[in-house]
Amino acid sequence: MKAKLKKKLNDDLVKDILMFFYEHQASIDTVGGVSTWVGSDRGKVEDALDELVRLGVLEKDSMGSTNGYCYTRDKKVMKIVRGLIE
Repeated sequence: MKAKLKKKLNDDLVKDILMFFYEHQASIDTVGGVSTWVGSDRGKVEDALDELVRLGVLEKDSMGSTNGYCYTRDKKVMKIVRGLIE
């Protein structure tokens, strides 16, 4: 997981999204909200969010017809992310 995430952090959009959630760990946001925060196209943001979900860094939850994304609560994953960012 660490190697895959490290490779993905070469993508500026993935890195921007990860930093947003890392710095705002209590946040839950939609694709539209995240695309506003990072200033990027919704389609690209959704792809990046789903990749971070597959890697276990973010969690995805459906709220009716809307999907919300939040930072993981998995301590092992949080430690890996902290090590890659700091």
